[in-house]
Amino acid sequence: MALATIAAFTAFLGVLMIVMSLAGGRRENPVLARVRNLAAHMPEESVDLTLPFSQRVIWPIFEGIGKGFAKLLPTTFVARIRHLLVLAGHPFSVTGFLFLMAVTGAAVPGLFLALLLLAGAGLGGVQLVALIAVTAAGLYAPYFWLARRVGRRQTEILKSLPNALDLLTTCVEAGLGLDSAFAKVAESLPGPFGDELARALREMALGQSRRDALREVGERTGMSEVITFVGSIIHAERTGSSIADVLRVQADQMRVRRRQRVEQIAQKIPIWMTFPLVLFLLPSLFIAILAPAAIQVLDSLAR
Repeated sequence: MALATIAAFTAFLGVLMIVMSLAGGRRENPVLARVRNLAAHMPEESVDLTLPFSQRVIWPIFEGIGKGFAKLLPTTFVARIRHLLVLAGHPFSVTGFLFLMAVTGAAVPGLFLALLLLAGAGLGGVQLVALIAVTAAGLYAPYFWLARRVGRRQTEILKSLPNALDLLTTCVEAGLGLDSAFAKVAESLPGPFGDELARALREMALGQSRRDALREVGERTGMSEVITFVGSIIHAERTGSSIADVLRVQADQMRVRRRQRVEQIAQKIPIWMTFPLVLFLLPSLFIAILAPAAIQVLDSLAR
């Protein structure tokens, strides 16, 4: 039975490699083939030998495996991964994250099969269902981690946003320009929001308009509060309104929203406390109250 399990796992890897090779061997778009043919006759760029060995050799191999795995996935799922990576601050490239999914999707069921072999159990119906569940968990684990990272990053931005708006309002009212105020906020408040403002300033220094750079800040954070803040600044610049007045109003609204979120969380605390009370406190309380009476009843019945 152990040999049969090893053979089945080997066949699974073989079928996976065949499918990946077939996906990579699809008929290429003629336009892309012509562009590639023209690029082949162009002088090749020399490899930067100052880079580490991992970046010159190992990481391109991982990127290639990730691209092959991306061809097996739906385009909507790959687009969703790309959007989550943008919201998470680009911790990985798309192909690198897909390679991580491929590794966990193969390593976790492989470890499960190894444990089955060590335990001497066969690959029956229950074990097969467990193998499918473990494979799905291995594939979903990086996606779950990425979604949690997006949530933590948005929470950090939400916590730092009121202080950032207050500092921005103070800087503008003190006579600084809007770009200088952004630079001051990015320097004084390190974090995801400060990093986004610093990136917007770099893009504006490279020639991008302020309107587009600020819009991209809202898109990269994916938060309605930041999108509203960016939209108010763009609208004020378009209509010629006072930036200081707009920032003051936005800062006041942000403080009100922060107070409302705290009150909302405080209203949920009694509901969250119900489960620990029912599971831990009430049983021990019933035991402390009813146990002496139960002991007396048992003694009276025994007599």
